[in-house]
Amino acid sequence: MEIFYSPDVARGGNRLDPIESGHCIRVLRHRKGDVINVVDGAGTLFKCEITDNNPRSVIFTVLERQEGYGSHPYRLHVAIAPPKNTERFDWFVEKATEIGVDEISPIFGDYSERRIFKRERTERIIISAAKQSHKGAMPLLNEPLTVREFLEANSSVKSGKHLSEKAPLRLICYCDEVDSLGAVKISITEALKKGGSDVVVMIGPEGDFSREEMALAIRLGWQPVSLGDSRLRIETAALTAVAAVYLANS
Repeated sequence: MEIFYSPDVARGGNRLDPIESGHCIRVLRHRKGDVINVVDGAGTLFKCEITDNNPRSVIFTVLERQEGYGSHPYRLHVAIAPPKNTERFDWFVEKATEIGVDEISPIFGDYSERRIFKRERTERIIISAAKQSHKGAMPLLNEPLTVREFLEANSSVKSGKHLSEKAPLRLICYCDEVDSLGAVKISITEALKKGGSDVVVMIGPEGDFSREEMALAIRLGWQPVSLGDSRLRIETAALTAVAAVYLANS
């Protein structure tokens, strides 16, 4: 099934942008009167009829709508330090979108080798992967933050007070031991048994999180987790975490 993307359709929009229009008319040869499927990126699929087959601006009429198209029974936010190789981050974003992720946050740590992030390319990859994997909702791509900024903004303990018991399960993947930091590291599988339907996972840079960053995470209520004995690249570790949450909720 072919899927097109129009973020405005849920608000009454009735046309495809130039890129989607060109693909629809010039590549797939759709014509006036054809029925196409359009997603809004927020979880709804619209069955639409083409009323104007202009290859620069396809106009359509909505016939039906289906809520929660391609949805998953959990919410997952992945904070990941972009690898030095841009293509590896692109691969992660594509595959994570296909499996199921709701939010992606680029983060820069003490040991990060890459500190520049260009979101336009990543947004295009998200749209393409969501359409290919029949997802009505596309993951939110956040602006980059430092590890410390992300921890402060997304922690279960702030100013000495605990948040609601409904707060997400907050997991931080770490290679070294954390006994000296006053915490116990467990497997991500074990951690998800505590309730893995609303999860935030942090994946560090090539040199992992620094001891200072880990100490702050533990102090703010994050659970250190292991992804197994293998030494994984950043993008492999992040996708392993995405798959673990997916399987824990399947």
